[in-house]
Amino acid sequence: MPTVLITGAASGIGLATARRLAPKMRVILADVDESAAETAAKSLREHGHQADAIGVDVRSAASVQRMVQTIDADIGEIDALFSNAGISSHEPVARVSEAEWDSVIETHVKGGFLVTQAVLPQMVERRAGSIVIMSSDYAVKGMRNGAAYAAAKTALYSLCKTLAGEFAPFGIRVNAVGPGPIDTPLLRRGRSPAQWEDHKQARVQSVPMKRLGQPEEVAALVDFLLGPRSSYITGQLIHPNGGQISW
Repeated sequence: MPTVLITGAASGIGLATARRLAPKMRVILADVDESAAETAAKSLREHGHQADAIGVDVRSAASVQRMVQTIDADIGEIDALFSNAGISSHEPVARVSEAEWDSVIETHVKGGFLVTQAVLPQMVERRAGSIVIMSSDYAVKGMRNGAAYAAAKTALYSLCKTLAGEFAPFGIRVNAVGPGPIDTPLLRRGRSPAQWEDHKQARVQSVPMKRLGQPEEVAALVDFLLGPRSSYITGQLIHPNGGQISW
């Protein structure tokens, strides 16, 4: 059974993807919150799936290397990667501190780079592998009151295209997903129930389908991009966004 590594896997889209892939792959749920990742992995094991949890801080090369070395020693090769770890940021440009900017960029961009860099050598050796990087539709349209987040997601799409071109000769495909508004704990965070309802209604006004997406809908796309049905697709940013952006 092939193995997939998912970062940011303890909740939201990462967890939905782990659940989606678990019937056909061994899933490794990696997260900075190792306890939450283990709870999620335990639930998958209780349903008869092969699932493991591991703690990682994707901003740290040493932490990422320890993760990959542990997986190699205890589980084996990583056949697929969903680089999904990220944090949110909602501040006007004038109020974005250097620390906040650095945290967002390091988590998304540096983290995405370090994780892909760490798994690529074994994929090159096998001349096979598939990687999906979590970007956003903000990579295309920008984000009011979210400059750091939008900049990070744009950088990740550029990283995706570069990796796709560099590693296609080795049989490795690299794609990105750019979701629109998805109903996740990250989107709800910091809002009361009433505030969430107001925010949700405001967000859906820009979506032709007039609803938020569900994590499972993004997971279905990741499943497709990691698998053999997308064997001639690489270097692409695909938007599950209810028609919010046509690309």
